[in-house]
Amino acid sequence: MKYLLVLALALTLSLGLTAAPALAQSDDCYPGLGLCEDAVTAKTPLPSRINIGTPEAPPSPLPQASEQTQPQPAPAAQVCVVYDVRPPDAWLALRTEPTTKRGRRLYKLPSGTRLEMLGAQEGNWHLVRVSDGSVGWVSWYRDRWIAC
Repeated sequence: MKYLLVLALALTLSLGLTAAPALAQSDDCYPGLGLCEDAVTAKTPLPSRINIGTPEAPPSPLPQASEQTQPQPAPAAQVCVVYDVRPPDAWLALRTEPTTKRGRRLYKLPSGTRLEMLGAQEGNWHLVRVSDGSVGWVSWYRDRWIAC
């Protein structure tokens, strides 16, 4: 193996091949930040103009201090409870995703568990928050497992 390396080195030197051109090193050269020039970048012209697009709409003016603006109250989240869960599964699953195939079960919610409905919905799955602050998805068929 070392004979092959010596042979390759000898061929390289005899043909006059050298290593790739080194970057110009100076006090202002910081590789990786685009501040060092090599033979390729030194010959590449920079664009004279860059199109960054135009804004879709002008920004709206900020309200004046004299204007009295009333903060809009946040809509109250609907609070519901788990009910009508029967054997064989006497609980409702709180899951990480709105599916039984990919979503991991976080909790088994028994009847009477309070749920704060957060509004997001995918099919029959609803995003909820339970009393300890955990957020997840529950399957909800109207008038079946959850009462509001």
